[in-house]
Amino acid sequence: MRCVHGAAINRNGFGAMGFDAFSANVADHIFTLCDGANSCPNSGAAATWLSETFAQINPDTLDRQLKARHLQLCALFPETGSTLLRVAADDGGLHLASLGDSFLWLFQKPWGGLAPWRCIKQMPRDIDSKGHPTQLVGSEVCDILHESHHPPVGRYCAVLMSDGPGLTVSPAQLLERITVLGRAVPQSSDLEYLCRSLALHAQESGCRDDISVAIVWIHYP
Repeated sequence: MRCVHGAAINRNGFGAMGFDAFSANVADHIFTLCDGANSCPNSGAAATWLSETFAQINPDTLDRQLKARHLQLCALFPETGSTLLRVAADDGGLHLASLGDSFLWLFQKPWGGLAPWRCIKQMPRDIDSKGHPTQLVGSEVCDILHESHHPPVGRYCAVLMSDGPGLTVSPAQLLERITVLGRAVPQSSDLEYLCRSLALHAQESGCRDDISVAIVWIHYP
């Protein structure tokens, strides 16, 4: 298995607070992106703690750990909350998890990489009719961790975004950028370039929220 990642975190061009956090556990192939609630001053620290914590947790205990870490976050950083996106790859396959209003897409390049990239999964977003999050880790409501499992076969590309940039890019625009990744193994610099490109697109689209994008490329031979 090969795994490469890149990220552009808190690329906010309008003086936003920088409450997003990204953690990469390269040894265990676990990657997390968390977006803290901008209305609370401790949200940056809360998002950092949450992303670092969930980058170390075994997928088999994820749901049980969520309840315990939720209570910890409530005690450590009261009156705040954070989204959670998580991508974990091991020999058993690819595991995605999400909670809150951030964005997580999964693309696949089938037929040994000969077929075009296609989006095979978009994780649920927890939002109400006005687009506000209906649950966050550490908030009053933290009920359901959405999970998705994918077999250890072929090439995958996971794109993680905080809600600011995620609301500015269409599925077609995102697929257009992912398509530049061919069959060869990308460099981290290639993925970082794509992340910066998406962050710049969000800025140019007028996004005034924190702008964070991460891409994780996985190949199972």
